[in-house]
Amino acid sequence: MLQTVPVLLFGPTLPPAGVPTECLVNEHGIRIPPQQQVPFANLRADIGGFDHDQLQLHWQSEGSDYMLVASSPASQQQLKQLLPAKLITGLKGWHVATLSQKTVWNSLIYGAGVLVLAVMIGVWQYDHLLNWAASRISIETEHKMGKAVLSAYNKRQDAIVSGAAVNFVKELGARLTQGSKYQYQWLVIKDNAVNAFAMPGGIVIVNTGLLKKAGSADEVAAVLAHEIQHVEQRHALKHMMNSAGVAAVVMLVLGDANAAMIMIAHQVSTQFFSRQVEAEADLKGAQLLLKQHIHPEGMAQFFKRLASEQPKEGSIPEWLSSHPDTTNRIQTAEQFTKQHPCTYCQHVTWDIEAILENINRHNDSDEKPQP
Repeated sequence: MLQTVPVLLFGPTLPPAGVPTECLVNEHGIRIPPQQQVPFANLRADIGGFDHDQLQLHWQSEGSDYMLVASSPASQQQLKQLLPAKLITGLKGWHVATLSQKTVWNSLIYGAGVLVLAVMIGVWQYDHLLNWAASRISIETEHKMGKAVLSAYNKRQDAIVSGAAVNFVKELGARLTQGSKYQYQWLVIKDNAVNAFAMPGGIVIVNTGLLKKAGSADEVAAVLAHEIQHVEQRHALKHMMNSAGVAAVVMLVLGDANAAMIMIAHQVSTQFFSRQVEAEADLKGAQLLLKQHIHPEGMAQFFKRLASEQPKEGSIPEWLSSHPDTTNRIQTAEQFTKQHPCTYCQHVTWDIEAILENINRHNDSDEKPQP
């Protein structure tokens, strides 16, 4: 018997606010009238919403990304009960993350710490408090945070562990991070979303979608340089502390990193930095490229490539959607290149055919049935 749930459907040709419809859950998957049937194996569950407790179901159809969310809390509860967690990627992690968040916020009360923080906030304001708290966290603790967050993230992702794509990212990353106080870890994740992002402690995730979309190795180098600066300037650490809230800041400063990491684990890959922070990462990233004798125009080229291919209606590529004010940043990047002519810079080389073969071979092996 079919179970019907009121939902909102989002897609490339649909209005930004979504289209109200119904989702029919059967034993094979979900069906969206009039005829779209999505098997459970093609779905990916993610966390969204203002309170980070919204269930989002993502899938791809004919090369386009779609998303479905329940239209009300009651509908989401109904959807949770109907969906099989074992068959949908990320759904178990969604249950754990939302439960952990509620449990931590309801059970951990730091009375004395909150009083002290209230005084700090009144004197310094929250940004000053965040900078002060981040300065009290050691590189070792930050690295532990990154590993814990990576562990939660890896449970619902598929990493490519070897081959030309992995070697290219690691070698380019090592070149860009020479002399850094962080021990960087580079991971290539099988995901068609055009995205890359940094975790605390020097962990950088690169989606295969970014490698496939980039027009040159210089463009990839520019994106990596940008993400490296989110680590070096501790933007990723401060963002996750800010997202988790005051309680997480208290726990980290007091040394209770494990409890704080439970609260921030679900923030992975949902980083929306301020324009000031993005501008700093752009500038320092471009300076890093010059330092390593790499042509800095790759960043503007990559921004322009994504912006030009963005459809008039539909979803924005993830690396643009989380990095606002694209037009202004393209102009700034181009101005930097003009003001810093680099006669000694060279173009980064890559074997794009071998990289794409590595990615496609990994995809093919996943599709083959296991003996």
